[in-house]
Amino acid sequence: MGSSILSGCAAPDSKGRPVKLTWNGLQLCYFAAWVAIIASICMSFAAVLIAQDVVAVAGPCGASMQRFSEIALTCARIQRRIYDLAVLQERSEQLETELAQLRRRLTSTTLDMIAAGRSHLGDCSREDSPNEQAFVLREIANGLQYQGQNEDAVPILKRCLALSQEDDLCWLHLGDAYRTLCRFDDAKQAYSKVIEIGGFTTANANAVESAKIGLSLLNDPKSLAIERSDHSCPIDGHKDSENGRYGTGFFVSKQGHVLTNDHVVEGCKELKTTDGKALILVDRRPSADLALLKAEFVPSKIATFRSGPPPKLGDAVFTFGFPLPGILSSEGNVSAGMISAVTGIKNDVNMLQISAPLQPGNSGGPLLDSSGNVIGVVVSKLDALEVARLTGDVPQNVNFAIHWAEVKAFLHAESVAYIEVPSVKSYAASSVAERAKSFTVAIECRQ
Repeated sequence: MGSSILSGCAAPDSKGRPVKLTWNGLQLCYFAAWVAIIASICMSFAAVLIAQDVVAVAGPCGASMQRFSEIALTCARIQRRIYDLAVLQERSEQLETELAQLRRRLTSTTLDMIAAGRSHLGDCSREDSPNEQAFVLREIANGLQYQGQNEDAVPILKRCLALSQEDDLCWLHLGDAYRTLCRFDDAKQAYSKVIEIGGFTTANANAVESAKIGLSLLNDPKSLAIERSDHSCPIDGHKDSENGRYGTGFFVSKQGHVLTNDHVVEGCKELKTTDGKALILVDRRPSADLALLKAEFVPSKIATFRSGPPPKLGDAVFTFGFPLPGILSSEGNVSAGMISAVTGIKNDVNMLQISAPLQPGNSGGPLLDSSGNVIGVVVSKLDALEVARLTGDVPQNVNFAIHWAEVKAFLHAESVAYIEVPSVKSYAASSVAERAKSFTVAIECRQ
């Protein structure tokens, strides 16, 4: 299917000249290439695994891989059927009902595939070959992207590329994710990597063709304008922009050290505050999602860390940061909540769960107790779709911060002279916010 459609995309006109496709035409060709890749890879890989009877060879992990492969194969078949019907729909509106049913089925099957893949990787990744791991990671990312969770797909695809920098399909999916997140320069680099790797099989060739179409869309000003509109890309960018991304940090020493998340600074060529003051990367600890920066100026105020008895379950907490830059207040935003659990997902002792609402851009900001002292670093929010699949309910305000013990251990290792004070008095949210505002900064990453 894919090769015939793609050859039509590249076909010359009656005089042998290459046809310059419209944005709609490019989008159709891009989607055709994407579906062809997914279908060919899923069907071939899953079919091989099933045919090899991996259950007999690898026991429980073989059964786990077979189940995942069968679900991935079902997803691929549904995706392929949806594309076929979408093309025919232009001729017959009677297909609309069947398309709607298929899309609902694909949504449900995709959630099953994501869950099966995560379960398999958790139990059997040591027994899988790199190719098998990459296959599972690619399909999990593909499922997340279908669900609109492109931010969650990015780290999954980076794990895939950690297994093999030459995995063109992971690069292609990464380009798609970046494109949807309005990180167009990153998307161009990922698509260019696909083209650089080249095509040796039908799937590889389709990936190259898809990457070329993606680049065509991003390099054409009119098409790029439509892309920006389709993905609701803000002018100033509350999402990661094509030039960089945004986060929050806070001063932790009189020497100008700034603490933030590692994912805020990852891949940055230049770091600065949003008012243009330079920040230098001192060190990173990816395993804890922490990074230490240093400003070239002396801060007027610095954060203080809580000493004495640790916070307890149910204690009031506050976050301060700069979420959704270009949309919300440039003066910073405070959110109130409480400590919902003193551990993270699966009792992760390096995290704590909080109920304070978070938005993109909050990452790296301080988590404060009612005295205004730091007890953690804001890091992430829960995968609501996954929880909804498991429980039938959408979680509200289930967010996470890096545990105070992990944060202090990192600063100790970096020989940062941070200040500790006991939390003996509770203050109003307005007072805590005013204090946090004095030592918290918005961080801009230029890539």
